[in-house]
Amino acid sequence: MKNAARGTVFFLMVIVLALPGLLAAENEAPAQPKTEASRNKTDAVPPQPAGPAVNSITQQAVGMGVLSSAGRINQVVNFLTAGNQSGAFLFPVHPLPDQHVFSTSLEVVRPDKSMCYASASFFPNQDAVYDTVEYVDRSPQDMEKIVFKDLKRIGVLKNDIVLLDGGTLKIFLMPAGKGCVVIKKEVVR
Repeated sequence: MKNAARGTVFFLMVIVLALPGLLAAENEAPAQPKTEASRNKTDAVPPQPAGPAVNSITQQAVGMGVLSSAGRINQVVNFLTAGNQSGAFLFPVHPLPDQHVFSTSLEVVRPDKSMCYASASFFPNQDAVYDTVEYVDRSPQDMEKIVFKDLKRIGVLKNDIVLLDGGTLKIFLMPAGKGCVVIKKEVVR
């Protein structure tokens, strides 16, 4: 029975490792390289080309029994960490891991040594949500008028946090000292 179970797990691993490419090929055209400016305009998470590398977070999630959202985990984590160094904390899974939310927090360090915090949560139905948080040494007004000039201002949450619309991506600009905290949030369906 143990060998049959191992064979089933191996078979599931093969399916899960192929899933990101299958999802991309089935639902989306291959991603074109995006600049930071174009990522800010519309959907932030580009579709993955067929056969993308399986990142270590996806591998660990599958090892923990999170199978149904493995393709989405791979897609979003590859997007968040692309070309950067990162470290992650994986939140403990429920006793039925493939039927509940899976969440991770990351520190992403860019080649220029700037960094951001990212958090991503994944659901069995393939939905996901991620946030990135970073401090920039520019005022919210500068960020809105220069960096995010192509986004529409939705308004202010209460007193000071500006909300910008980038399609499924929302940008929040929160004053902090001489600069601001930029929070990007997207729900991926």
